[in-house]
Amino acid sequence: MTIRQKSAAFAAVILAFAACDSATPDGYEKASLAVSKETLEFDADNPDKNIFIVNSSVSWHAESDNSTLKFEPKDGDAGNTEVKVTDIGEGQTGTITVTTFPRSSEDETVSRTVKVTREAGTGPEPPVVEETLIYSDNLDRTSAGGGAYYLDQWNEYINATGPGAANVSYSGQGISVRDRYVSMGYDGASGGNAMNFNYDDRSILISGISLSPGQTRLEFSFGATPPSGESFVSGTSMKLYVSFDGGSGAETELDFTAVKGSGTWVLASAVFEITGGTPSGINFTLWSGKKTTKVDDFKLVETTRTATQTVAYTEKDNNVPWPEMPATIIPDDAYKFVTHWSETVLTGKRVRNYSACYDTEKRNPAWVAYPHHKCYTEGGFGRTDPDPWRPDPKFDHWEQSIIYGSDYDDWPWDGASRATDPYQFWSPLEGSYVTRGHLLRSADRGGHNTELNIQTFYPTNIAPERFLYPDIHGQLEALLSDTWICTDTIYVVAGCHYEEDSYYVYDACNGSTQSSLSKICDVPTAQYKLYLRTKEGNTGKRICDCTADELMAIGFWLPQDIQNSGEIAGGNLAEFARSVDEIEVLLGGTFNFFPEVPEAVTGSYMLSDWGL
Repeated sequence: MTIRQKSAAFAAVILAFAACDSATPDGYEKASLAVSKETLEFDADNPDKNIFIVNSSVSWHAESDNSTLKFEPKDGDAGNTEVKVTDIGEGQTGTITVTTFPRSSEDETVSRTVKVTREAGTGPEPPVVEETLIYSDNLDRTSAGGGAYYLDQWNEYINATGPGAANVSYSGQGISVRDRYVSMGYDGASGGNAMNFNYDDRSILISGISLSPGQTRLEFSFGATPPSGESFVSGTSMKLYVSFDGGSGAETELDFTAVKGSGTWVLASAVFEITGGTPSGINFTLWSGKKTTKVDDFKLVETTRTATQTVAYTEKDNNVPWPEMPATIIPDDAYKFVTHWSETVLTGKRVRNYSACYDTEKRNPAWVAYPHHKCYTEGGFGRTDPDPWRPDPKFDHWEQSIIYGSDYDDWPWDGASRATDPYQFWSPLEGSYVTRGHLLRSADRGGHNTELNIQTFYPTNIAPERFLYPDIHGQLEALLSDTWICTDTIYVVAGCHYEEDSYYVYDACNGSTQSSLSKICDVPTAQYKLYLRTKEGNTGKRICDCTADELMAIGFWLPQDIQNSGEIAGGNLAEFARSVDEIEVLLGGTFNFFPEVPEAVTGSYMLSDWGL
């Protein structure tokens, strides 16, 4: 009997069985799952013997507890699927666990196992894997003691060791450190503290790991456990990204394998090779789609193990990773730089949301730089409701304006429109209130209740706003998404100018009433907007690959009503236009905007190119 005949006979038995199954509470037929054999003896000389059949009434995923056990496919749909075991270490045993995907919150998963064995051979011993530690952290320097501490509130758990660990930091909104549900069962499981995802669709950024020259073949590993009752699936319930300091700035997704520990804990690892040189630093992002996922025991080593994937590193001469990222010409110790990443609403593409240069002495932004493309508006132009004002998790409270309630983590506040803590505003300026104004408009990162939109409510993206010509600002916001957006990406910088330090407000206020956390925050006397894109709008080319005659750039200078003289309605937008270079001069030459772009583009502009 051939493989396909066996498959058909096997399916007939299973389908007859499935027809008698009862329904789940939400109306689905109970999932049925079967495998054609529960044990398989691997035969390297006869591939036809290394096949088993999965018959399922729903989609399924399979994973193994032995990293040498290779098989394909790892995912399948309803019906019959042939699974081929392609390799397993000599003299080893491993188990493949096949699990159905739940179709609803009330749907129970079904699992089946196939035990795979292979006789010991007489061939040469496998090469010894050599490892050199770069960084590790079991998160256990101080116990959480039964509490739950958010990453922006507590760092005494950090226990980073290794030659690359001196500048390591962790950040992530809605991520807490706890010592409940401890890691167990895998090699190196430390128990103790672990990081917990308190909300769906959140990320942990591990940044500042240093690399030495020549360290290019690396293995990053971590312990993880999914929410109760769910299976751990690489690239589905959890994703891993890597990025480099001093390079292109992009995050690249890494595939990883998971070896089962105790309970639902696994040890996940990714082995990869960096091509193009050695970056000075490396960063990892762990994303989980589901809350209550937990991670522990981060480790990075240089390894002789065979890499399963490559990641390109391209060093930037000007150390500016993206076209919209300004280069700082005049250093300022008060400047703190941050880039926030998120997922697009429908396609789930990992994208940079925005970068910011934040002045921790003025406690307001110097600039916010961001790309704009149709992929950022997949969620429409809907704003998260109620407004999710919250601190930037990569800043301490004393570094940023406190324009959020202390109970921001209780959002959405049981139907209330804002946090119950009233001390969440700036005080009045010259007898009139200033607005919490977005530099990157919330509507340009549309998506109700999505991280992409929520990140626009961080103070790093907000400036005290009271425009002298508010209609001009409104026109620019509308033009960006309604007229100027194109197939190519448009690059934007929105920033603040502080003519003098005599204009300021206090944060953490309730009207004019200050709180114990209130501090001085400077008010910008003007804002500016800078735009860069291809003229045609559909070249499909990177900015650095374009010639000067393929590009266009323009700036706008927007004065604030700093002395409360009264808003001026109307106005001709063209009167506020400036070249990019002119705005650099107005800012005293502190920044070099669009540093990859020829001076012929930044030194002049044509209103007609922009439809003005």
